[in-house]
Amino acid sequence: MTIKKAIGRPPKVDMKTIYKLADALQHSSTVSDACRHANISRDTYYRYLNSEPVFKERMETAKANQYRLVSFMTLF
Repeated sequence: MTIKKAIGRPPKVDMKTIYKLADALQHSSTVSDACRHANISRDTYYRYLNSEPVFKERMETAKANQYRLVSFMTLF
């Protein structure tokens, strides 16, 4: 995931945050609970979901694997 902004505040969502969100979503958490676990707001979640294709793909994969007995970390 590339961020185009070179100066200013660092991005809130990095790969560590994506892993936390995906893990929480995979373990049947709601979006609100997953965002609270990853320490981001729901607005940030949906903003990245609509603007970043990598983020969207990872979240869709996590939701698809929600009822499987597979750890999300093994998919990388």
